[in-house]
Amino acid sequence: MYNLVQPIENKRDSKLKGPNLVQCLTELSEMWSNQDLSETKTMLEPSKKSEYWIVGIALIIFFTSGILIGRYGTSHDSQHVVDVKQLVIDQISTDQISSNLRYLTTTPHVAGTAQDLLQAEWMRDRFLEAGLDEAKTVPYDVLLSYPLPGIMNKVSLIDDRGRINYTTAGRQPPLGSPEEYSDDIMHNFNAFSASGVVEGNVVYVHYGRKKDYEYLLSRGINVSGHIALVRLGAIFRGSKVELAERYGAIGAILFSDRIEKTSQNRNFTYPDSWWMPGTGAEYGHVGRFRGGDLLTPYYPAIESAFRINEENHPGLPKIPVLAIGYEEAEVILRHISPENPAPTKWNGKMDAPYNIGPNLRNPGWKVRLDVSIANERRTTFNTIGILKGSVEDDRYVILGNHRDAWTFGALDPSSGTASMIEIARVFGNIKREQNWRPRRTIVFCSWGAHEYGLVGSYEWTQQHAKVLNQRAVAYLNVDTAVSGNRTLFGNAFPTLKHLLVDTAKLIPNPNVNEVKFGRETVFDTWITQSRDRDVVDQPSIGNLGGGSDFEGFSYVVGIPAVDFGYMTNGAYPTRYSLYDSYHLASNIVDRGFVHHQAVARMWAVMAITLSDSTILPFDVLAYASYLNQSLSLLQSRYGGVLLQNGVSLKHVRVSLDHFVFAVKNFNDNVLKNVDHSDSMAVRRINDKLMYLERFFIDPKGLPEHPETNHIVFSTSTSDSHTFSTFAGLVDLIVKVGNNTEVDDPDTWTKIRHHLSVIAFLIGEAGRSLNGDF
Repeated sequence: MYNLVQPIENKRDSKLKGPNLVQCLTELSEMWSNQDLSETKTMLEPSKKSEYWIVGIALIIFFTSGILIGRYGTSHDSQHVVDVKQLVIDQISTDQISSNLRYLTTTPHVAGTAQDLLQAEWMRDRFLEAGLDEAKTVPYDVLLSYPLPGIMNKVSLIDDRGRINYTTAGRQPPLGSPEEYSDDIMHNFNAFSASGVVEGNVVYVHYGRKKDYEYLLSRGINVSGHIALVRLGAIFRGSKVELAERYGAIGAILFSDRIEKTSQNRNFTYPDSWWMPGTGAEYGHVGRFRGGDLLTPYYPAIESAFRINEENHPGLPKIPVLAIGYEEAEVILRHISPENPAPTKWNGKMDAPYNIGPNLRNPGWKVRLDVSIANERRTTFNTIGILKGSVEDDRYVILGNHRDAWTFGALDPSSGTASMIEIARVFGNIKREQNWRPRRTIVFCSWGAHEYGLVGSYEWTQQHAKVLNQRAVAYLNVDTAVSGNRTLFGNAFPTLKHLLVDTAKLIPNPNVNEVKFGRETVFDTWITQSRDRDVVDQPSIGNLGGGSDFEGFSYVVGIPAVDFGYMTNGAYPTRYSLYDSYHLASNIVDRGFVHHQAVARMWAVMAITLSDSTILPFDVLAYASYLNQSLSLLQSRYGGVLLQNGVSLKHVRVSLDHFVFAVKNFNDNVLKNVDHSDSMAVRRINDKLMYLERFFIDPKGLPEHPETNHIVFSTSTSDSHTFSTFAGLVDLIVKVGNNTEVDDPDTWTKIRHHLSVIAFLIGEAGRSLNGDF
């Protein structure tokens, strides 16, 4: 098996090793050579000698066929009378998950710090202790960002005589747990912000989207030369900073509105509830790069890597940025002049009037933004654990979760980390007690430096892209296992959506009140809380967006992925703050850790289904249906403007019709009739299923962001956290706007070219299932 970690002592079980053909032949040859042919040659006529050699050759063929059938053709599902899925469901322990989380949240573990390495090594030790075959920490030398020690980043109000009238705290006060007093907690900052001191008037720009700036310009208000006051939400914070800079702002102050962070009772906040206190502020990076190390784009940040110059890097902001608490933002809002009131839809629940600015109420007063941040090359670590398969050890089912956090990260990400460790423990236990191994290899991945732009997962996929392209079956991502306790949420590629549904039907409902109403499984609550609008007997399952570690696997390599967890409504209020603590997880969000347990059970059962099924459980019909719907939607939204400029979707439609026909033929005439005892047939079918997603990968990348390669699934250029079907095409259409081909010939040429690529790749995907050229 290809070595996904640096090699350590391989204690692979002898049961993994099938008959050694070379050894068999050698022994057979020795047996023949030891015959006393001088005694037998008078007894054997020439015809008898021929028969003897024929029997020998037949034995060789017999042994060879046995090896192939034993390795690839045997139905692994029927080899184990033990119900592994039920054992997993029974053995995953709430106490173990709680214990794991308690350790993970004892200290902050920002990427690139000593605590980051300690936790990476602790994960490695837990993997080995569980009984995985291999485990190791994998280092990458990457660019990260930190506040300067002892210097507070702050926002101040300066009066007309240059005196400081008000200053933000610069750090979040401890409120609930002893660990909140740790000296290792970094004061408020936003990674990759520019350093500097700027002073001026303030413009409230709502969510800081392009349409918000266009609205301001329509009212004659220009943010250029002023500080932008930007409400968090709607789009990624890095996109907000990029737009503020583009429209001429000299700095950006980020804040969360009370409407997203508090309940009706404004005093009912952490540590009494999960609502954010007024002094809480969100950490988070504000870079505008797609993922991975800034200095080694497209390639892994290993020792031999070439690094580009950090100076004037287009992915780094040129203006200072700082997030503040909503109580601090209210002070700024109260000082903005009322001459330009904000539109009603820009209002939230702040205890202050919503005015746009730019002038302040008091003549001569200014706002000062003071930020001191240093970008540094540091080492971050992934931890990789491997449980090798017994039949197809060169096929990988990958589980992933990031480990780093801005502070304690009890929910994001450590609820997932604690669950992953428990899954590894249970798998190892079943391996020992039941002599079980999965048919295919299972890989556990604990990513470092996710919060700095998915660095760990991108570096690993860049380093192993060629092998992952050949051997990875699917990627199962849990960024945050539990961010609430209302219901499951799930996002997935079309081929894997049914896997989420089928698995949820097997998992006991963690909510005792739901069980009282007859909803006994996770699925029952899920479909009750979030029913699909078009398929009434299915829960709503979204498409993968951006901002999590499936990006490198799915949008670059073309590996189908799933992302899921338990939630309430949207992001939990204390996310990215000091108050994402063990107290929050254990006493407020998930008492008894029963929702953690449900997610761990889901994760483990899906991994077993993908690793143990003889034929991969991929729903190809769902892919054809999804593409049909997506093309129809594309036609309805943009078909008119395309035709007005002489551009047609005709060739895409022809290719898609061929793809639909090929998928139906494959499903009805191939999948349903495959002989599970035929080793080559099983391997051939699984390869077609596994490689289908790869056919949607354009090695040249998408037109506006070539670092992303998937023509169907990707994120938008205007917001790296927002998903669009056919994102490369949609981005071009949005970019060209109302311009005709005469106005913008270059973009219209790109549109035509990209449409031809889409048509070609969809057609090739269909041909791959038919097996013809």
